Formats: sequence, structure tokens, C-alpha cells
Amino acid sequence: MRLFLALLCTAAFAVAGPAEEVRGADTARVMATIAGDTTRLAPLLSDALSYGHSNGRAQTKEEVLEAVRSNRVRYEAYDYETVQITPVAADLALMTGTARLRATAGTERVAFRLRFLSVWRREDGDWRLLAYQSARAPDTN
Repeated sequence: MRLFLALLCTAAFAVAGPAEEVRGADTARVMATIAGDTTRLAPLLSDALSYGHSNGRAQTKEEVLEAVRSNRVRYEAYDYETVQITPVAADLALMTGTARLRATAGTERVAFRLRFLSVWRREDGDWRLLAYQSARAPDTN
């Protein structure tokens, strides 16, 4: 009986729902971006990606990958303060929250707090970032 319960509990934790799957895909995206690893990053981005930065500039998937590949902007940290993942359909989820970003662009270092909205879509069985928009948020300190 104990073995059956152990197997049942293990199986329950092994099956991730959409929110956990999206969180895992986003963690992989952030880690690949910080590492500058476009080989790991590319499959996490939808071909239809629209990536809106906090300064109002928007990029396509290829432009995001080129920026990471070229090290024009080097992301050092993307630390979440709050995160909420809301599945809106079987293959679509919204991720919202606040984060602290640190990056270097040329000789300029930036660090700020932002609010974000990301749209994740399951494409060919994998979650991919479809749209992202952030805006600078007031510092809470």
C-alpha cells in the first residue's frame, strides 16, 4: 500500500499543468538570455514574437536573437518580485508581474524595476513566448 501511495504521489508531481510548464519555459528563457545562449533561446521564442522593451522599442524574434548574440545589451539579472500565470485557453497563457532588471549596454549600466506582461502560446507541443511588453515601475525602496 505504501508503494502504491508513493507512486501515486510521484506521478501527481510529475504531471505539470500549464502554469508550471510556462514558468519552466520562462525560466529557461531568462537563463538563456543571461547566458547569451541563442541556441537555447531560439526555440523558446515564437516566430511571430513581438518583444516590447520598457523604452517603447519593439523587436522581432530575429532582432532579439541578434541583440543577444552580438552582446550589444548584456543582461546580468532578471529577478522576479511577483509573478502570476493565468491560463486563458488550452494553448495560451498570460504571465504578469514585477521584476528587477540589470543590464549593460556598451559602457552604460542600467538597473531598474519593471512591470511586465508576457503572452505564451503552445506551438507544436512546446510553450513559446509570443509577446512581451514591459514598462518601468516606481522603485519600492
